[in-house]
Amino acid sequence: HWGRETFLKQWFSFPVETRIPDGSRVILSGQVCRREQASDYQVLYLQHNSVTYQGQVVQEPLMIIYDDSGQEICLGNTVEVTGELSHFEEERNPGGFSSREYYHTRKIAASVWSERLRCTGGDIFLLREFLSRLKFCWEDMLIEAAGEKEGGILCAMLLGDTGRMEEETRELYQINGIAHILAISGLHLSFVGMGFYRLVRRITGSYGLGGVLGISFLLLYILMIGGSVSAVRALVMFCIRVAADMSGRVYDGPTSVAAAAAGIILWRPLSFYDAGFQLSFEAVCGIIFFCPPSADSSFKGRIFGSLKASLWVQLATLPAILFHYCEYPPYALVLNLLVIPSMSLLLALGFAGSILCLVCEGLGCWCFSGCRGILRLYEILCQWFLRIPGSRIVTGQPAVSGILIYSLCLVWLALSLRGERKGSFRPAAAVCGMLALVISCPAVSHRGLEVTFLDVGQGDGIFLRERGGLTCLIDGGSSDVSGVGRYCMEPFLKARGVSRVDYVFVTHGDEDHVSGLKELIERQEKGVEIQTLVFPERKLWDEGLEELCRLAGREGISMVQISPGQQISGRELKLSCLAPDGSLLQETGNEASLVLEASWGELDLLFAGDVEGRGEELLTEAVEKEYEVLKVAHHGSRNSTGDAFLGKVSPLIGVISAGRDNSYGHPHEETLSRLEERGTAVFQTARSGALILKLTGKEVANLRIIQYNKFYEKFE
Repeated sequence: HWGRETFLKQWFSFPVETRIPDGSRVILSGQVCRREQASDYQVLYLQHNSVTYQGQVVQEPLMIIYDDSGQEICLGNTVEVTGELSHFEEERNPGGFSSREYYHTRKIAASVWSERLRCTGGDIFLLREFLSRLKFCWEDMLIEAAGEKEGGILCAMLLGDTGRMEEETRELYQINGIAHILAISGLHLSFVGMGFYRLVRRITGSYGLGGVLGISFLLLYILMIGGSVSAVRALVMFCIRVAADMSGRVYDGPTSVAAAAAGIILWRPLSFYDAGFQLSFEAVCGIIFFCPPSADSSFKGRIFGSLKASLWVQLATLPAILFHYCEYPPYALVLNLLVIPSMSLLLALGFAGSILCLVCEGLGCWCFSGCRGILRLYEILCQWFLRIPGSRIVTGQPAVSGILIYSLCLVWLALSLRGERKGSFRPAAAVCGMLALVISCPAVSHRGLEVTFLDVGQGDGIFLRERGGLTCLIDGGSSDVSGVGRYCMEPFLKARGVSRVDYVFVTHGDEDHVSGLKELIERQEKGVEIQTLVFPERKLWDEGLEELCRLAGREGISMVQISPGQQISGRELKLSCLAPDGSLLQETGNEASLVLEASWGELDLLFAGDVEGRGEELLTEAVEKEYEVLKVAHHGSRNSTGDAFLGKVSPLIGVISAGRDNSYGHPHEETLSRLEERGTAVFQTARSGALILKLTGKEVANLRIIQYNKFYEKFE
């Protein structure tokens, strides 16, 4: 991702970001160029936009409109929309998804949720409107004929619309390494375009007419399904192949790959950073450059050729898979050998069923029954492979240096196998490349102590890890971010190369501290394993802790209770309980929050949970030393972190975890003033994103403080 920040800032900074605040009410006028249908609303893509805000007009090339009015809007219509403008979010934590980068690389400036939408005219794009309606009708037919689940998968495979797929199925395919079959790629377009091209050529006997009609047919198909990177890549390569046939020239794979890459980068320059671009081109390069076609056409030769091609594709795509998904399914090679050969049959049955349903519904349903059988077999295979030990290896996101060394060694190995380099270097190249990639992964390369205060919105989530020792979470929840466990905490842990958390400390049962933990517990088979939950004394549990205990019991997670004076130790990291003391405190909730101190070398940290009131008074009496780092209690509430408590703790650094513009007003000015008076440097996850503390030596002077979201702040 070298240069990503610079390119995004210089090439794709949009006027609406600097001139119109997020959440402003605007009037937008533009021309509809694309339409998608969600479950209860429609998504309109507008081009040639004029955005009016407080008398000023801003011009933008592309915008997204979400509309639930039910109005029928055609492609080409000009619409006027009144609604709330939203800027796209940058990722706030390592491993997070950046909707800003995703949409900005597609030159889409912002989105507006429509309060009022009015069509003001405009000429309808007749061809594109026809293709759009055809696609919607086709999708409805697939859902009705093949069923909700399998029909949704066919919508993705045949029409490039993953919106109708069940999320669980899409994730199952991804973690097993076969998610590529859902993308409109070379296999799909070769089946459609090359099939139509050969049919016309056989009927007419003309390469020229077959080529023109084949390319035209494929262009219409892509215009209908949308131009993804993999689809455009396959289209360019198909056109070059057909042009070679028409002109009597020999098709050259490397030339077509280079032309496709150049065309896509000229079309969307930052597509180079997309996972789809990298995986698509790495896969095709693995076949074209490293695995030329074999002259052996026997059954044994074809099997060996398929195995060899699959192996080279896996090797070529390994860096991108690890970088973007942070884990690798080692059995994907075998699973793909079972899945890919049946893909042509699945596509044939899907297209045939779609056509036959128009003529004879019974024959069409018979074809879709075959599709359902194949797709159910895929699901059974995925579930079976997932239960095999070692089905997922979580590595974390490798360093760019490791990826470069691996890529160079892979090229050297490929040239050696093709006879262009001495074979004696083959084992060395393979071993050096793999070692460089593995060593650069966080699961292996982590050193010292790392403490990360995650940006979970209005809530808490703290991760601690020492080299070769403990991995711990303290809380994990949010009251204003939905799916915080699945979409924030789990991606972060995988990006850090963590497949198992040794201890999860739960301070109390409020949703802003446990909602994400519930998701992690329920998703252990596909996500991150939790070994032990640590609770305060049972007599101080609230209903939230009782519910979490029942959930953990059903999932077979071990649970322990910790009291003041007890300690959990790793190699060098020690976590000790300071509060609550059940013999001195009768209340539940915030006052009975679990309070922990962590020690590593000279560094001492205090994690105060949401403690306040009587609980803070007892904690103040129990504190016996000063701390370099304080996780400020209760998100910086005015009712916590009093003068007496700060006087004993005397933190150098205070960390406040709270949501941006939260309804509680956290952190309160009184608390910030008290911290400032003590000379405490305050960091807020609402401003900095995740805050990462790294200590590689024993001395506090070696402590590094990383504010993850500085890139985000540059745009504000």
